[in-house]
Amino acid sequence: MNAMASLPSILFPVALASAMVSCAPSKAPVPAPAPVKQDETKPPEKKRLPASQRGEVSSISLTKLFELQQSGDVLIYDARPSVFYREGHIPGAISLPKSIATDVIREREAELKAAKADGKHIAVYCTGILCADARTVARYLSSAGYSSSIFSGGWDEWKSAGLPTE
Repeated sequence: MNAMASLPSILFPVALASAMVSCAPSKAPVPAPAPVKQDETKPPEKKRLPASQRGEVSSISLTKLFELQQSGDVLIYDARPSVFYREGHIPGAISLPKSIATDVIREREAELKAAKADGKHIAVYCTGILCADARTVARYLSSAGYSSSIFSGGWDEWKSAGLPTE
């Protein structure tokens, strides 16, 4: 009999026994985790608003977004990572990457309140239809009390349509 052919049959019981021993509960007492210190330099997290005070999330077409962008009646947020924003974006769009969205929304509270008071639309876009970042940022805006529209075609559709870019 070939020694290599019997190798799997020898290794399987050894691997099984090893796995059972490593998964067995430990008899040693588990120390309690150390208390976590609150970082006093970081501002307290803002609690989510009740559902009745949250903003709505809707969708917006390319035609409608372009019309609002041309009239200045929209606040546009680009949810893509900032490296892509720097390579090109919709004119007037503000970088609001998903990874830091909650912090940026807090920093831009005055801008958002002013847009809401002026009746401006808030639109969010990312790369394209398969990118979920715009939906995530729109949910963050909603939980902060701001309604927004998702331009699901994103940067890809805007550029393909030959519309102006910055």
